[in-house]
Amino acid sequence: MARGRGEEHSNQWKQNTLVETSARYRYIDDVTTLAGDEKNGEGSRTFVFTNEGHTLGNALKTIIARYPEVDFCGYTIPHPTEQKLHFRIQSRRDRAIDILKRGLEDLEGLCDHTIVTFEKEMAEFNAMKVEN
Repeated sequence: MARGRGEEHSNQWKQNTLVETSARYRYIDDVTTLAGDEKNGEGSRTFVFTNEGHTLGNALKTIIARYPEVDFCGYTIPHPTEQKLHFRIQSRRDRAIDILKRGLEDLEGLCDHTIVTFEKEMAEFNAMKVEN
């Protein structure tokens, strides 16, 4: 069966961006896009994260929804027995994959800041406890 031009573009897009995104964020098992989503243009995509749930979905939604270039951002868990998270991004200005990458980077930065702050406060608390 011959591939259509759109299908080739979609497969190339998946190889160049989703694999790169999954490799960059080692804690994410697998990211794909919902079939047929490429018809809406590069600014609108539904990303499917395997083995993820509300923890990642809500945190990522909270960050990405604040970006001025994002028209819509949301997520669903299609069924409680499936370990899948459907994450939708719509933008008229930027590619959805670029927004997703930025959101993951910002979330990672926020988590790093939280860890550093927590460890600093714990060290100060433990030092104060030893002095007393």
